[in-house]
Amino acid sequence: MAGVAGYFIVSQWTPSSTPTPTPNSEEIIRKVNEQEGSFLIQKINSDNVDGFWIPSNTIPPIGPKGSQTLHIGDDIGVACAGISEKLTSIDFSGQSATFTKIVSEPPLGGCPICLAGNALINTPSGLVSIKDLRVGMPIWTTDKLGRRVPGVVQKTSKVPVPPTHQIVHLVLDDGRELFVSPGHPTINGRSIGDLIAGDFYNDAHIVTAKRIVYGDTATYDVLPSGETGFYWANGILLDSTLH
Repeated sequence: MAGVAGYFIVSQWTPSSTPTPTPNSEEIIRKVNEQEGSFLIQKINSDNVDGFWIPSNTIPPIGPKGSQTLHIGDDIGVACAGISEKLTSIDFSGQSATFTKIVSEPPLGGCPICLAGNALINTPSGLVSIKDLRVGMPIWTTDKLGRRVPGVVQKTSKVPVPPTHQIVHLVLDDGRELFVSPGHPTINGRSIGDLIAGDFYNDAHIVTAKRIVYGDTATYDVLPSGETGFYWANGILLDSTLH
């Protein structure tokens, strides 16, 4: 280093910082019989808003299970997609409700793509609720030739879901049925949400693959050991999301 009058001049390096993106924010005003996100407003009260969820792909519309009362501060956004939509004010005299929508970077992991909590998994010990499976427990899987072989559970997951989360009610013509997230992978490289009535899947034709509101707080998945990661849920062969 060069010296000046007996002193060393030390140059300090300051690491450059990347500015954090500012989330996009907007205020949205809705009235009775208007929809914000998947929520349809039915009644505006002095301190809350009554309505129900209308998933775009649900036919017919969901029943009372989808009804909900929103209070100031309630968020109807999809957190796993980086969307917040909070009810921030109510104008009772003007019969309007204001939502503040903020769109930011989605969190790591994205939206849930797993199974409903009532799924039963085929294991050498019999059917076991997916909620009760633990690492190291036995489970049936397949090898690369499609033959059923025993394995053990290597991973499990429980993913919280927003109240707007939709799942597919998958029904096969041999009587098997399952409630599963649209993004869950099939054994042939597709997603459950891609399947439609009439498709052939897992040795049966699909009777229905309608999307409905889930109505629970979390979805679940497992990863068996072995060559494929496949397992049976309610007798339907699926791939795992946990590879």
